[in-house]
Amino acid sequence: MDRTRLIFIAIVGVALLAVCGFITFSVINNALEGEAEATAVAQSTLAPTSTRTVTANLESPEPIWGPNYDSNDGLPTYVCGADAFGSYFTLQQMQMSGQDIANGFHLGIVPFFLDEDPAYDVSEEQRTALLNAGIWDCLLTTLDSVALTSPGVVTAIVDESAGADQLWGRDLPTINDLQGKRIAFSRGSVGEYFVYYVLSIAQLSPRSQVTLVPQDSVADAVAAFNEGQADAVSGWEPDIYDAEQSGGQPLLSSNQLRIVMDVIVTSRDTIANDANLVQNFHNAWFVTLKEQVENFDAAAAHIANWGHNDWSFVYPESAGDDLRLWLESVAQADLGDNAFVMRDTRPILNRLSIARRVWAASDVPVPNDNVEELVNPGFVIRAAEQASLQPNGRPVNDTFSISSQLDLSTVTTGDAATLAVLPCRTFTFLPESTELTLESRRILDNCVVPTLSQSIGLFLRVKGSSAWPANDPPWTEADILEVAEGRAQSVVDYLVSQGIDPARFVVEATLPPPDHRNSDDPNVQAQDRYVELTLVTAGR
Repeated sequence: MDRTRLIFIAIVGVALLAVCGFITFSVINNALEGEAEATAVAQSTLAPTSTRTVTANLESPEPIWGPNYDSNDGLPTYVCGADAFGSYFTLQQMQMSGQDIANGFHLGIVPFFLDEDPAYDVSEEQRTALLNAGIWDCLLTTLDSVALTSPGVVTAIVDESAGADQLWGRDLPTINDLQGKRIAFSRGSVGEYFVYYVLSIAQLSPRSQVTLVPQDSVADAVAAFNEGQADAVSGWEPDIYDAEQSGGQPLLSSNQLRIVMDVIVTSRDTIANDANLVQNFHNAWFVTLKEQVENFDAAAAHIANWGHNDWSFVYPESAGDDLRLWLESVAQADLGDNAFVMRDTRPILNRLSIARRVWAASDVPVPNDNVEELVNPGFVIRAAEQASLQPNGRPVNDTFSISSQLDLSTVTTGDAATLAVLPCRTFTFLPESTELTLESRRILDNCVVPTLSQSIGLFLRVKGSSAWPANDPPWTEADILEVAEGRAQSVVDYLVSQGIDPARFVVEATLPPPDHRNSDDPNVQAQDRYVELTLVTAGR
């Protein structure tokens, strides 16, 4: 073999070694990148402006089992995580009444912050990760949390907060007065979402027009407020009432603004691996609710007998009163309400979309998946087909707003108080007409419809104004008021067409100030062409 051929073979060999080395490096590098990406997926940023990133812990606290639990009886287990909250205690009632076993499974409950035991101090990130990983089968949480983290699939509605979540302040007559103020809340909680939503109503930026004062808990947020570190505080019962100690007064609650909804979120893995078990759990949930409605005192006794009474605040000697106190400020969704929602999921999907817009507008990262994939109506629909699960009675608070039976006859504008003057007030109309343009309708879709569609205790005062141009013969007051009222009514008509109850509007008309009347100045005329929208609450 000559020298030239040897050199050629050596060169080819070196080249092959280089190629193999490059391929090996690429494979290892891709694997490392994949591992880093997987770690990133297990992290969640809940605080505004990315102030924290926490790696989720996939070790679950030991579930608490019912008194008749037998690990050797062959029944599957179903593990759910939940806070101490009145409507969530359906889980405890299910265990103690034996409805889990009657429906073919053993329910395990992971109660958050149980008896101040650090083992049950489960963060929001850990809850999401445990459900995502299929270690838990279900999580009871709020709809806005689902919108933020997509931890699983909403398979049933638990309730709407109907006064339990509140915003308090000092010397704050309206939402607009929050501008420039300091607001305390429990970070990563529904209280934080409540703040962002309220700010969005008045179109106040949480980044530049208020100062956020996040705390580790509601109690800490209220303490910060009472110590003068904040001018307003967002939280929920019973801790929020301590804000009164430093002169705080309620500004708004979820009784007027129904933006907080509790849901059952089911693991995607559990649905994929054992849909029948998921159905059995939902059947057990609704039959337990049925028993609660039909024999409330017995249901309350089951919850008290579960134990851990200083955690649930439901005690054996006063169980009925204690549970009723919990449930008065939440509008529970029974099987009929659930069936109504799940037969047409558009209102729930709309709320998920609104929640994502609110979070995103506050610089909180949100998923980019399709919200339609976050709701599975099938389990409720199949439960509703079973007559034995239908309740013969109504919950303690029967004002669940997405319901075919909702009665608004008791909601009036008597003793009404201004809550906020909405920032949208300039609307354009077709020439020589009171008909809104497409752009004006879009403004109403963003500024008004989301809030009114998620509330039953709020009204909208719609006050129209019209310019008073010079004319020969001069226009009369009646002429100008007719145009002004027509424009206000046009706004109302559009909002009614979007599903808002016409009884929730107060239509008014106003005249321009005397020095603006009979004016030829187009700038003066432009100042008087508006429709002012004011949110009015029936009482605080």
